[in-house]
Amino acid sequence: MVEGCDLVGRAPVSDPAVDISPAQQTALTAFEAGRDALRAGRLAEAEAWFGRAHRLAPEDLSIGLMLGVTLLRRDRPVPAAAMLQKIAEAGGGREAWIALASARFSAGEVAAAAVALQHALARFRLPDDLGFAEIADKIAMATGHPGWCGLRLDGGIELRLAEPSARVEIALDGAKLRRAVRLRINGAPKLATTGDTLRVTVGGKDVLGSPLMLRDLRRCEGAVAGNGGGLAGWVWHPGDPDCDPTMTICDATGRTIFTVRADRPDMQAGQSLHRRRRLIVPAADLADLPMPIRVLGPDRRDLPGSPLDPLAPARAAAAICAVVAAAWPLYGAAKPDPLPSRAGIPADIMGGPAIAPLVPDRRVVVVVPVHGGSAVSRACLDAVFATVPDQTEIVVVDDASPEPDLIAYLDGLQRQRRIRLVRHASNRGFPAAANAGLRAAAKLAGARDAILLNSDTLVTEGWLEGLRAAVQAAPDIGSATPFSNDGSILSYPIANPAVANPVPTGAALARLARQVATANPGLSIDIPTGVGFCLYLRHECLRAVGVLREDLFAQGYGEENDFCLRARHLGWRHVGAVGVYVAHVGGQSFGPAAKALIARNLAVLEALHPGYHALIAGFERADPLAPARRRLDMLRWRDMRMRGPARRAVLLITHDHGGGVERVIAERGASLRADTIRPIVLRPGRDGNGQLVPDLCVVSDEAALTPNLRFTLPAELPLLRDLLKGDGIMAMEVHHLLGHNHAVLRLAASLDIPTDFHLHDYAMYCPRITLFGPDRRYCGEPADTRICDACVADAGRVIEEDIAALSLRARSANQLAAARRIIAPSADAATRIGRLFAGTRPVVELLEDDHRLPEVSVPTQGQRRRVCVVGAIGPEKGYDLLLGCARDAAVRNLPLEFALVGHSMDDQRLLDTGRVFVTGRYDEAEAVALIAAQAAQIGWLPSIWPETWCFALSLAWQAGLPVAVFDIGAQAERVRNHGQGWVLPLGLSPASINNAFITLERPVN
Repeated sequence: MVEGCDLVGRAPVSDPAVDISPAQQTALTAFEAGRDALRAGRLAEAEAWFGRAHRLAPEDLSIGLMLGVTLLRRDRPVPAAAMLQKIAEAGGGREAWIALASARFSAGEVAAAAVALQHALARFRLPDDLGFAEIADKIAMATGHPGWCGLRLDGGIELRLAEPSARVEIALDGAKLRRAVRLRINGAPKLATTGDTLRVTVGGKDVLGSPLMLRDLRRCEGAVAGNGGGLAGWVWHPGDPDCDPTMTICDATGRTIFTVRADRPDMQAGQSLHRRRRLIVPAADLADLPMPIRVLGPDRRDLPGSPLDPLAPARAAAAICAVVAAAWPLYGAAKPDPLPSRAGIPADIMGGPAIAPLVPDRRVVVVVPVHGGSAVSRACLDAVFATVPDQTEIVVVDDASPEPDLIAYLDGLQRQRRIRLVRHASNRGFPAAANAGLRAAAKLAGARDAILLNSDTLVTEGWLEGLRAAVQAAPDIGSATPFSNDGSILSYPIANPAVANPVPTGAALARLARQVATANPGLSIDIPTGVGFCLYLRHECLRAVGVLREDLFAQGYGEENDFCLRARHLGWRHVGAVGVYVAHVGGQSFGPAAKALIARNLAVLEALHPGYHALIAGFERADPLAPARRRLDMLRWRDMRMRGPARRAVLLITHDHGGGVERVIAERGASLRADTIRPIVLRPGRDGNGQLVPDLCVVSDEAALTPNLRFTLPAELPLLRDLLKGDGIMAMEVHHLLGHNHAVLRLAASLDIPTDFHLHDYAMYCPRITLFGPDRRYCGEPADTRICDACVADAGRVIEEDIAALSLRARSANQLAAARRIIAPSADAATRIGRLFAGTRPVVELLEDDHRLPEVSVPTQGQRRRVCVVGAIGPEKGYDLLLGCARDAAVRNLPLEFALVGHSMDDQRLLDTGRVFVTGRYDEAEAVALIAAQAAQIGWLPSIWPETWCFALSLAWQAGLPVAVFDIGAQAERVRNHGQGWVLPLGLSPASINNAFITLERPVN
């Protein structure tokens, strides 16, 4: 354990008010078991439980930190350092950096240890417990530093020097201070300090930790939103996590009204190391205040979400009620059309037609709000300068950028008259900055359209002209937005805001922009709302709708959606200019507060425009942009074909369920590429919610991201053939047809290529795929298909088709008869297929060479035995037997326990026996080490169906375990051929299996 890190006892979720999912609760249970083991000094057990918790919740920083610390205490500094590095860089805070320094030092990585300790000392206030001082002394000495320093809780400077009497110099931003100085940082007493750095030197040489980054120590993070007329949010000092921040409530001018101390923990799942504080102000405290109000952090900066008007929804509702009451009075007749505005009109209802003159050559003003991000902002402006037509005005709004080099750069551009510069004295947020730019543009002579452009974008040749043409194509188009890698509903190639597309740059960006223009020249498609990263706004639309609302959207997110919805109500249309592409770096604003700010503003949008979320969801379901994305993917596919080294290809048809088949596809693809043959993979298609779309086929190639090559079969089979016919395809390999329309097999004839079937299970014979019946046993492969139909009626089918067993077998027999080759991964599978389909002659191609695996160890008698099970364990894989064995071992108090490396259909029932430990899901790369870490003597694959191969068996052998299997399928064949295990009779009871485990000795040879 790293002393000085208050870790044991801090669970991922400690607040009963926080709602957590069942998966999070399972991870928390494992975390608590690990914590109890750690407190009791049972380090191996603690590592196992923390490892399980980490696999269940890999994003949880607390769990990762505790796993890293436990590895360190177990004298495993290298894996500890790898884990702690990830946690520290992900925001694990002070404790993670201190623990990382200790791990690096223990691993002999002295320089890396000093880097980690420097980060901890310079950017975080010291904890109250300085138990890490001894290791810090050693790191400082080993790296030649005269000592180390940090800022204490009381504001004093902690100095640990190799020579205590050495002369120390302390300077705040270059001004010398006395050695005993105390700094006021985030409310600590004594000297008020507004400086940025504090340098501590001995003989002109920095001690470790110097310079102390006071700006980082003062940095405040948080978010605030309205909550029933009051305020709710969170706030903290990441560099001073033990401090309770004091927030200031101000009016719109910044005049202080009152302060509130945030001193209640806000422990969210996965964020407990952040130690955020809750910010709560009841509605009663705000009822009489002038609105909007501002919520300022200790650094006097608005929290994301501020300024805001938490009473606006109530006032709007009251105003609407008053209008309705006036229109329908108790006395008198109702008045027609009482509503003076469109408040409350659903977002998908538009007003009357909007008409504006068509001006194809209208001059345009580019408005770029800027706040920090010097490198991306400069790249953005450089791209704008290089691509806009002559006489294009560029207005840059400097929204109080904190970076001196960016400020100087903008000043230089203004002096050169390359931009018109508007500068804010304080940061006012994107809506206010955008409005300042739009208003500055409106003052220029003549009616001009405007483009709102984020400062983290990269524009391309012809972008402005393309957007202008899209808007000026019809008199009722108010805005246009281009395609982008990060453009919400206009994202390409993956149109899912939750999935990040790569950011193209340089030559790749220029090539992609040309491809977009070629694939969709001049094409525009109606969209419900524009997207603010690059939004072309027609002058007449701006005049009719007004500018962005500054009073509701704080720093930004959603203000352009509100503008576009207001425009829709007035009859304006918005289009996606899918022949134009602008790259968007994205993720540059608001940091950890972004998620909270987005949620806050989405709620505001829905309140302002009821039906907004449904409008967007309906657009995404209909996906009218899909044809444009597919045309672009098809063009890029052909371009890649021309540029690629391979002139030959093989078509691989597979499912998308992962597992062993996916591993085979990956290895087959690697083998083909090694021979300069291009692997082209066809998978079944799914929608944005992961649901299978009937008859949809998706074409992919690892060399390019082309997820829009989606074809509905059989209708679009000719189009798919035309796409593939120039790829030099030599053969089709059918690895699995689960999820596919079988019309895909017609490609072989239309491309004049042979077909090879690789059989990985029994889907061509059994609708349940595994020959596993409703009684949860191997069915015996009945010849009477009526038995199979009854089985499906009772237990359900796995294949998606509603097809009778007789029809399935007849169709499969015809498909196999037409194949060039039928390949099975084991002799057992080949024999079964040959028996199931008379006349077939499958050939055997082993997926692995068992004789290249290491020798296993022989379990010894007379000790408590640990049995390791590997994989995802459901009924076919022997879940019932594993559960029964664990319960039998507990009832009879046998010297037997089990470890499941993987997961099961119900982990908790296994854990409740007290005889099973479950690691949770694993990555393939860690599997062997994870199996070895269980310290088992016997491996067990309880699978009770005739597997065609079994990668889990290989993993257990690679980890050095002899493995017990049942006498069925490839698993039994491999153990008999290779040895290194035992073949048990199929049908043994759990008690008999346990008796065997206790007595097993030398494996079969």
